Amino acid sequence: MEKAHLYEALYLVNHGIDEAVRGVQRLKKSPKLFMETYHKSMAGLERRRSRINLQFMLEMRKLEEDDESRFEEEYNVWLSDEPLTNDEICQLMRTVERERKLEGKPPLVQFLPRSKRPKKTPKKTEGVHPSHRPNGPLPSAAGVKNRTQEDAHE
Repeated sequence: MEKAHLYEALYLVNHGIDEAVRGVQRLKKSPKLFMETYHKSMAGLERRRSRINLQFMLEMRKLEEDDESRFEEEYNVWLSDEPLTNDEICQLMRTVERERKLEGKPPLVQFLPRSKRPKKTPKKTEGVHPSHRPNGPLPSAAGVKNRTQEDAHE
């Protein structure tokens, strides 16, 4: 997951600062003229470390809080006995596809952009309930007139 890489990077920064601190501590054995520089260097390294860690943790806190609320909602949706609505299904699928894209995996589902979606036009049935439609095509109006005229002649 992407977060692991971020935490690993922070670990490497802290590890590097630890190495720098150990290097400066080895220089401590040099003459007393170096002591002022030693203390400034140590304080500077630790100050930088604390700023990096603080900034990183503040940013990660925001991300973690956002993730917590998003996953809490998702968790509650999955635990619900209510069936998912079409919008909820679509939202969950978009989330799955977004995560797959971040991981470099191919999509499982492709969504049409809103501008390219086919427009739904309701079909008109002239007073016929959908369950009462005849199996074949509806007779043309001309065919209806001809039959009624034939019935009138008989």
